[in-house]
Amino acid sequence: MILAATAALHGSGYSEVEAAVAESDIEGVLSGAIGGLWLFTSIHWLFLAVLAVVAATLASRVRTVVLGLVIAVLAADIVLLLVHVGPFMGEVMLGAAAVAYALGAWLSRRGETTAPMP
Repeated sequence: MILAATAALHGSGYSEVEAAVAESDIEGVLSGAIGGLWLFTSIHWLFLAVLAVVAATLASRVRTVVLGLVIAVLAADIVLLLVHVGPFMGEVMLGAAAVAYALGAWLSRRGETTAPMP
């Protein structure tokens, strides 16, 4: 949920980004690329959120691997954003999503090692 909300919030800023680019002195390919990259980022996060939901239906080992990959991609996103944009709330939301996925993976593995309830 956190990651899907982050993607939706990010995507909702597209029109503002397009307006800011139109008012700026940015020209050529870069002016079109900025909006495309903005949407790509939102779609990228939405895809990861859907992938994490699908992972919940998979077998234990596969689920752990898929969630591990989602967490790794989110960690890379956070690092890239910190380096190129600086600290901001979006990184906190991505980090919260990554922690939630890690906790979910750990709890699901932990639950499988206990005896089933009668």
